[in-house]
Amino acid sequence: MKINNLYNYFTLVRKMILYNLRIIFANKFIWFLAGAVAFYLGLSVIYVLSNDVSRMKDLYGVFLFSGILLVFYPAVFGIQNDQDARTIEILFGIPDYRYKVWLVRIILIFVITTLIMLLFTFLSNILIIKFNFLEVTVQVMMPVIFLGMMAFMLSTVIRNGNGTAVVMMIFGLFFLILQDPLRKSQWNVFLNPFNPAYDVNETTWALITLKNRIILFTGSIIFLLAALLNLQKREKFM
Repeated sequence: MKINNLYNYFTLVRKMILYNLRIIFANKFIWFLAGAVAFYLGLSVIYVLSNDVSRMKDLYGVFLFSGILLVFYPAVFGIQNDQDARTIEILFGIPDYRYKVWLVRIILIFVITTLIMLLFTFLSNILIIKFNFLEVTVQVMMPVIFLGMMAFMLSTVIRNGNGTAVVMMIFGLFFLILQDPLRKSQWNVFLNPFNPAYDVNETTWALITLKNRIILFTGSIIFLLAALLNLQKREKFM
């Protein structure tokens, strides 16, 4: 009996994952994926043909922008796509809605992005310059997850993909403007751990990077919980 229950549980989880994968890869996500791949390949070719391919700080920027492109569409337009397809009414009828549907979907989004970023960093490690591609992937995914969770949370408040996209672009510009003033600060969302400030020693820079990653991780958890809480307010989405 327990074996049958376990089998039924795994079957349900498998079907849920496959269903959400079809949703994630539907509509315009494929164009953002193509854009991320084209952006990565284009700059990689430039770096291969360039004499200056030893600067990890430049590659980090390529990986970061590619990762943001990958999570942007599903995080920003996911709620609106459910509303347009009239599936959100069905989803709200599922018990423990936030845990069984959107939590699985948002996890899948970041798992897919992480796997693609692993591929990008691995290829760069082979073709451009030797580095620890696992460490670089982890470092890149921290701000990507932070911004993705922020976009997901905002989408549950604004409930419109285009509106959420505009707000995220404004936040992105705001973070970019603050990048130079906060270059040595742990509060810099786009902090590049592979581009230390010239007047900061390695130990201090490692501590700043660690604090920055803790802040991004904590912020990601807060955004996720806030988004899941907002999704319980059914009347706002119907």
